[in-house]
Amino acid sequence: MSKPIVDYSLYLVTDSGLNHPSRTLLQSVEDSIRGGVTLVQLREKELDTEAFTALARQVHAVTKKYNVPLLINDNIDVALAIDAEGAHVGQDDITCVEARRLLGPNKILGISTGTPQEAQKALADGADYIGIGTCFMTQTKTPKRTLGPIGVRAILEAIPADHPMRTVVIGGIKHDNTRRTVSHSAGANGRVLDGIAVVTGIVGAVDAKVASEQLLSEFKAGYESASHYFKGENSAARASIEDVLKSFPQLLSTLREKSPLTHHISNYVVMNDTANATLALGGSPIMAPSADEAEDLSKVVSSVVLNIGTLTQSFVECMLAAGKHANAQGKAVVFDPVGAGATKLRETTTSNILNAMHVDIIKGNPGEISTIANLTGCTAESIAMRGVDSLGDGFSNPAAVVQAVAKRENCVVAMTGKVDYVSDGVRTVAINNGHPYQGRITGSGCMIASAIASFAAISPNDHFAAAVAGILALNLAGEHAGARDDVRGPGTFRAAFIDEMANLTPEQMLTEARIKTV
Repeated sequence: MSKPIVDYSLYLVTDSGLNHPSRTLLQSVEDSIRGGVTLVQLREKELDTEAFTALARQVHAVTKKYNVPLLINDNIDVALAIDAEGAHVGQDDITCVEARRLLGPNKILGISTGTPQEAQKALADGADYIGIGTCFMTQTKTPKRTLGPIGVRAILEAIPADHPMRTVVIGGIKHDNTRRTVSHSAGANGRVLDGIAVVTGIVGAVDAKVASEQLLSEFKAGYESASHYFKGENSAARASIEDVLKSFPQLLSTLREKSPLTHHISNYVVMNDTANATLALGGSPIMAPSADEAEDLSKVVSSVVLNIGTLTQSFVECMLAAGKHANAQGKAVVFDPVGAGATKLRETTTSNILNAMHVDIIKGNPGEISTIANLTGCTAESIAMRGVDSLGDGFSNPAAVVQAVAKRENCVVAMTGKVDYVSDGVRTVAINNGHPYQGRITGSGCMIASAIASFAAISPNDHFAAAVAGILALNLAGEHAGARDDVRGPGTFRAAFIDEMANLTPEQMLTEARIKTV
């Protein structure tokens, strides 16, 4: 008998203790298979071998009915007794080598992994697949740490792209985080997760069939997004940089016509300035730092700004909730990692946000972008971090850095400084507009994040265009304000800066831009 061919797309891991009270475990398994589950693992830590074997026979009868493989968790004797299609072992269980010896060459063998080193060992020991986790917090166990998509990505990159070993992610996988987990964890080597392993999201659901259908749909969407990205299939859909520049007058006109609503979770220092800048440019701000209303707001706003300038626990909770719900509603998320790297708290918060949601646009100075490059495992030149102020260009090749981080994070990256750089991983530009006084008032960078979010709200299909337009609009306003006779220094510049945002014309967006492709 040859080894079964396995589809790992939707992998059910059972847990009787979490099974919904309205049905039996056998009903959960059958309903989930009818909903799209492609592989089942029977995990029963509390049963002795005799009871485990009896239950396994019953479950196997169900899975065989639908031609879905059944694996047994951490009990090779049970797997052999019922002739299951394979087994799964943990790092603290029987070794992968010994499990393979007992199972023979024609059974499926998987092993849990939480580090790149464990993945490489599983590869050498002959595992057919690895379960990568724990990705997020979960009810089934209390992990020492969670990986998040960034940690999952590091493990995927430890496996050669052409190796046949398959990969699934486990731990806190739900229908509302599946798509971004799969798309955001794709490795630079082109590896994409082969499946998601789910416990509570299926067995604990009111309707296991519907839950499975939703999870499978979200997995396929995430897989398709990641696969297209690495094949370059989404590059052809991008407008040329020349066409983007030509679109700016229409973008500004559309912004003022539609006045889209942007949800700001911003720092107290600049909240008034960012609200006024949004209004002056033509958008509409709502400053709402409460997690309790994030879901309701996600249905009415057109974009979200997450600004970590003044960190409190409630602010962070609101950012995580707002980002999650914005993702679910398909609304643009702009992340301003103010001072990222200046303290451990800011670094941890930045990492948590990037792991918890898909960020569409990252806006930061060189120090902040350098921190993100390091957090996400992107090879970039390291620079020192001094407080929350911009460090100038900071890199010998800033264009290459923003392009690398954008490609790594599958988003748009805007790095502000004496020269501003924007990239989506394919298109990269340098923006030479702006005035020195912008760097001498508090909040000018935060206002740029707000401007980017306003443009992203009316340019949902091209966040690169939105980021460039947002930076350009405020830089042109800065130039016009700095040239006014009534501006005597940073204080008078601040008021004039807001005025010139309101006075900016669509024609100026086209004729005064100093932007070059790099």
